[in-house]
Amino acid sequence: MSTVNVVATGDAIVTHRISANPNANFTALVDLLRSTDVTITNVEMVFPGPGRKPSTTFHGTHLGVEPELLSEFEWLGINLYGMANNHASDYGTDGLVASLEELEKRGLAYAGAGRTLREARQPRYFDAPGGRVAFISAGSSNARLSLAADPGIADAGRPGIAPVRLQKTHYIWQDRFEDLREILADAGVDVTSSGTTAPGIHFPYPDRNVYDPPPPGGIAVEGVHFVPDANPRVQEDALTRDVEALQSVVDEARRQADLVIVGLHCHEGIQGRWNNEVPAEFLRPLAHGLIDAGAHGVVGHGPHMLRGVELYKGRPICYSLGNFVFNLEVISAFPPEVYEQQGMPPTSTTADLYDAVTGYADQPKFWESVVARFSYDDGVLTGTELHPITLGRTEPRSRRGCPEFAAPDDAVRILERLDELSEPFGSRVKIERTGDFYVGRITST
Repeated sequence: MSTVNVVATGDAIVTHRISANPNANFTALVDLLRSTDVTITNVEMVFPGPGRKPSTTFHGTHLGVEPELLSEFEWLGINLYGMANNHASDYGTDGLVASLEELEKRGLAYAGAGRTLREARQPRYFDAPGGRVAFISAGSSNARLSLAADPGIADAGRPGIAPVRLQKTHYIWQDRFEDLREILADAGVDVTSSGTTAPGIHFPYPDRNVYDPPPPGGIAVEGVHFVPDANPRVQEDALTRDVEALQSVVDEARRQADLVIVGLHCHEGIQGRWNNEVPAEFLRPLAHGLIDAGAHGVVGHGPHMLRGVELYKGRPICYSLGNFVFNLEVISAFPPEVYEQQGMPPTSTTADLYDAVTGYADQPKFWESVVARFSYDDGVLTGTELHPITLGRTEPRSRRGCPEFAAPDDAVRILERLDELSEPFGSRVKIERTGDFYVGRITST
């Protein structure tokens, strides 16, 4: 094995052609993607094709686009496609299978989704000039309802994603816990529940836990734990069996490839919140465990904004690379219920929706990010580059969301913020100028 360079990007929501963009900073970014040995992205949408049927399970909005837009990814130079995210089942299992068929028809290697659980978890490989790269993808957000399943004696497998399922626990002041129990009981909630009636079941019955019993002294209400504790907080923990399954796949891949990269799609943030800069409690130990199992790098995405980076045992972890392409506002169509949930008539159009829903444009963090480039010699990390990008927040809706290398002032600001976010992980981002642009390099404190 010789030198292998890997580029990883964040969330890609491509709803129209971006390849016609003549902007010099965009074409310079495309040159970086194409000139690197392996380029990876998270595809946060599906390609269900004609006759698509929206699922009742969706987060925010359904993200289904025309299959022809996969040509844009090919034009960008993407080699490996992550499909384990909370929008994988937006158009049901049929829509997901149609998407996988489109990828397969084009010979595009994807990971994180499949027709069975085993297929969704398996590594996908790309033979670069300097060595063989394995890519594994999994997601925590909406994992319970998008979960793939293996076939049984009488049942075919269920298409879905490779999951990292979560258990949320609310720790309550000890002297207030009994008050909470009484309030719930008065409201008709069964507070005697200590666990599910069917251990390991994927879906909760009312007042029953989803997976495992709560910690001692606690109760399970609608799949959520409440526990008395001297340190009140909200905590999310990854299911041990999902973590162990993912580690096992990493161990398999390290024996079959020269490099192993894992993509994790996690919207979850600290204290049970979504889409913030601090990852949920489970994410750091999960990433460390994957590197301990043999991964050469872990790249996260999901919250649509940057989170910190870390060097762990000399290997990079990006807790979120934010958005890469974010053309959401000009998607061609949504199901009527998307408009109904906004109090709009079902005859509304996407133009109507984004005239009313303006929160994306009001959130600057959604429109700036980095593209990460890692160099390895014989499996050893020899270089890190974090290239700041902006996505045209102030552009008209028709042009907003297309990435380009950030202008100098924006680039420095983005990297300085990423440095601040990385310090709690024992890492820093060193800022350097390279020609017309700035780049960040990950260092340990």
